[in-house]
Amino acid sequence: MTFSTYQKAAGFMVVGVLSMSVMDVMAKTVGTHVPVGQIVWLRFVTQAVLIGFFLLNIKQKPFESRHLKLHALRGLATTLSSFLFFLGVIHLPLADATALIQLGPVAVTVGAVLFLGEKIGRRRLAGILVAFLGAIVIIRPDTSIMSSASLYPIFGTLGFAFYALVTRFVRVDGPWVSLFLQGFFGAIFSSLFVPFVWKPIPATQLPALSILVLAGIIGHLFMIKAFSSAPASIIAPFGYAGLLFATLFGVIIFKEVPDLMTMFGAMTIVSAGLYVWYRDKITQATV
Repeated sequence: MTFSTYQKAAGFMVVGVLSMSVMDVMAKTVGTHVPVGQIVWLRFVTQAVLIGFFLLNIKQKPFESRHLKLHALRGLATTLSSFLFFLGVIHLPLADATALIQLGPVAVTVGAVLFLGEKIGRRRLAGILVAFLGAIVIIRPDTSIMSSASLYPIFGTLGFAFYALVTRFVRVDGPWVSLFLQGFFGAIFSSLFVPFVWKPIPATQLPALSILVLAGIIGHLFMIKAFSSAPASIIAPFGYAGLLFATLFGVIIFKEVPDLMTMFGAMTIVSAGLYVWYRDKITQATV
């Protein structure tokens, strides 16, 4: 079986959100022991150092880019969104926080149409709207998701949408340079507030922090490859797979069992994403 470029990009996105879900699990685990600002700083510093050494090892210049200002904006956006997402994951049930985070792909799609001039067909638009309705089923007044902590991931989605859209403009730099510059600028921006929250890190939290950093690097690498390989309006719906992963992790690790409405909403979102993928497969086959 052969896959189109768009379908491969969708696969990259699914792997990316799976890795980000693992990162969220680790953040929820260590968030009660290590300040969120410190977690964000450690994540980006480690990412910049590891990817920087890798680039130097393959004789590639880490700062070789004509879009450093755009990379700086990406770094600022991802720093803010990471900080807010981690706060949401820590203070809300994992599935609830992720349900709000999944509004990010909707924002990406709308932004791609409004600011990048991308076009989406009626069937793909219908799939996106159904996925959004699935999120609305989960976000209802009688659930814990309506607490004040829900504002963290809601505002975080704005940063994620900006990060995803700008990635389309810097794709010529390649995924590794983009990943390094994201970590580099993220480390700079997070360094502005980390001195005010720094605390000694308990040795028992080091394994979880290591997994968090590694999962974040892998997740962003695959997301960069996804958004660099296909229009954002096509890739964005596959970010909804993260809701399914978060629900499973919440049940298995944190014993957070979602109710029937939450499960129905999650199934709706995933089904809509698969429909969008199916429509793309048909479209590619007829080209």
